[in-house]
Amino acid sequence: MRKGKPNDPERRTRILRAALEVIAMEGVHAASYRRIAAQAGVPLGSTTYYFSDLETLIVSAFKTLRDGLEPRYAAPLRDARTDGDVVDALVAATCGATAPTLDDIRLYEEMHRYGARSPQVAGLLRDFQEASLVILRRSLSDGAARAVDALMWGWWSYRALNEHDRLDTGMVHDAYRALVTMAATELVPQK
Repeated sequence: MRKGKPNDPERRTRILRAALEVIAMEGVHAASYRRIAAQAGVPLGSTTYYFSDLETLIVSAFKTLRDGLEPRYAAPLRDARTDGDVVDALVAATCGATAPTLDDIRLYEEMHRYGARSPQVAGLLRDFQEASLVILRRSLSDGAARAVDALMWGWWSYRALNEHDRLDTGMVHDAYRALVTMAATELVPQK
């Protein structure tokens, strides 16, 4: 019979959350079993119990990041019925209610840097980008979807580097409106 506290069913989740916190605060290069365990408030051995190597832990943490943000960003775009709805959803995802936090953006930037050296993380990034493009292509041409995706990532990066310089919502709206309008005219056959 086992003595002591029963297994903590949330321990693995806490470790993953702590890994993201460490990465957001200090970068992937600072993530270690010891730092993550301390941040999670778990014994060091728990990190190696759930994650056989640090790469597996980091990749798993990045998967939870992707899985957590995707519904928040994607649902309003899936529900968009008109061009105006699409523009409103894009503005909200860039600098409004569904936009990633600065920590989320920092984590995605760390994910991009780490993905340059980790095939698994590069695969996660490709999957996330393709899922984003699939949603955008429901309302936009392929070219406009790629332009919108690139513009959104650029604005997110801008937000991360210019924390105190808020994006002008009207300017963001006008830029997306122009891309959506361009997409509509691309679909009109040329004579």
